Amino acid sequence: MSSRTGWALAAACAVLLGASGDALATAGVVFVHGTGDQSPSSAVGYWTQSSIDTMRNGRPYLVVGYPGASCAGYSQCSWGPIVDQVVPWATANGITSYTVITHSNGSSPLRYMLGHTGAVSAQGRPVSAMTSKISQVIFSAPDLTGTPLADQVTTSGSFLNIANSIVEFFGGGSYNNPAVVQQRTDNMRVFNSNGTFAGTQGATTVGGKPISVVRGNRVYANLFSSDAHCGGYLYTIGLKAASLLGWGSFNASTDGFIGSDSSGYFGNIIIDDGRLNHHQSRRSCHNSGNLIGQKVAAAPIPPPANQTYPPETNVAAAGQACNNYYSGYAYDFMTGNTVYKYGCSASQLNNGYMEPDCLIAYGYSSSYRIPSTASWNPYLNASYYQTWTQVCPDSWAGDGICDACLVAKYGFDATTGASGANDCVQSPPGGSNFCGALAWDTYYGIHNYVVVEALH
Repeated sequence: MSSRTGWALAAACAVLLGASGDALATAGVVFVHGTGDQSPSSAVGYWTQSSIDTMRNGRPYLVVGYPGASCAGYSQCSWGPIVDQVVPWATANGITSYTVITHSNGSSPLRYMLGHTGAVSAQGRPVSAMTSKISQVIFSAPDLTGTPLADQVTTSGSFLNIANSIVEFFGGGSYNNPAVVQQRTDNMRVFNSNGTFAGTQGATTVGGKPISVVRGNRVYANLFSSDAHCGGYLYTIGLKAASLLGWGSFNASTDGFIGSDSSGYFGNIIIDDGRLNHHQSRRSCHNSGNLIGQKVAAAPIPPPANQTYPPETNVAAAGQACNNYYSGYAYDFMTGNTVYKYGCSASQLNNGYMEPDCLIAYGYSSSYRIPSTASWNPYLNASYYQTWTQVCPDSWAGDGICDACLVAKYGFDATTGASGANDCVQSPPGGSNFCGALAWDTYYGIHNYVVVEALH
């Protein structure tokens, strides 16, 4: 660890508006996920229960699961299971009408069904049995004309090093699956022109159903902003990289995955937010879930230009510079091994245990607080440093790495010199900083102090 310096130098809501009690008893909401093979239960995780509850606005709901990666949107194995889940649910619960909310390529099976109401599912149900009860469709981040990302990853001989955090938007990493091939821009031009997918450019209804569109138009990745962290910061930086490289759109603004030229191909755009990236559009970020909930309730919402948002919340530099809120896999620059970063979820913060990343992210963990040199502090406990002989020496201060243990010890990790700058502050846009923290080394099978990179 003593050679780290040289290495570092080198490397509010409208609830139930406009709806009567009788309407709530018969009007429901159906959620259709995007690319990815999901079961109904796993699809709840795709949206998250809190986001579902915000958007459904008190109405009965159904979260469908279907083979959204291994089946293209026009295939019976894609739209068929949706029909076979929605129709029995509506019948059993006395649902006479429902709003359908889709995310990403979940728009494709809906478009197929709206244009082919006479098609029949594998269980013998006509599509019309579902579409006849649709009152409106809300497409969130829809891929209506394809994405250059699909072109990149399905072109023979091409290589695209895509961030792990956005691999799931391709259905988990199988880039050449039918749903991704379907989303190629050349294929979508054909499907849009030959009637495979209903909906013409500029239309506000499809198959007689009103279409609303929720979209973001850029990726906002200010590390010290709660806006960027909504839904998970690693998704934000992955989508930011995609947008900077032009993968999300050839010639238009983008949410990182879908260009505004694709998401705005048709439909009435009800949200057009510069802070809402592709991932966040399914997580109700930046008030989008509340606005969707108002649309579900047929309540008026202001046009995008007049929409207001709660102010973003600035968060502590020590917590954000190393993204100690996030749990997930990362690359350890000390050993070259893959490590699992503990992170700190809201449930961990006050669970009665001493959670290392909670100490740094929030300044406390249950009843413990920093700075502290107490023996219970895991950052100062030799048993957590399996392969290192030194436990957080003061010589690490100001070496260019944001050391979580020094923040725990003193409340800061100061850069040496007259400026008094902090190693844990945000780097310029497009830059990065290196962060030392405790994580699980998946190679050695031990917890250890590691160095990971935070992108900005």
